[in-house]
Amino acid sequence: MPNSIPELEAQMALLEEERRACEATVRHLCETERPDEGICFAQEIHQARQRKLQLEVQKELRRVRINRLRLDANSMF
Repeated sequence: MPNSIPELEAQMALLEEERRACEATVRHLCETERPDEGICFAQEIHQARQRKLQLEVQKELRRVRINRLRLDANSMF
């Protein structure tokens, strides 16, 4: 993980973009499911939701790292 705030923020933006894509995928799969016709996407929906959660955790780790870097920078002065 980088040690500069701008790099971390850029990574967070990319993670958020991918998280939104996962969310859109889940929404699309749920809308196109037709259980009565045997069209189900349970596995794909589960995988997309898991990926979304992973991205949220990665984004949170970067947010914590940014806060730590800011705290360390403020404690130097």
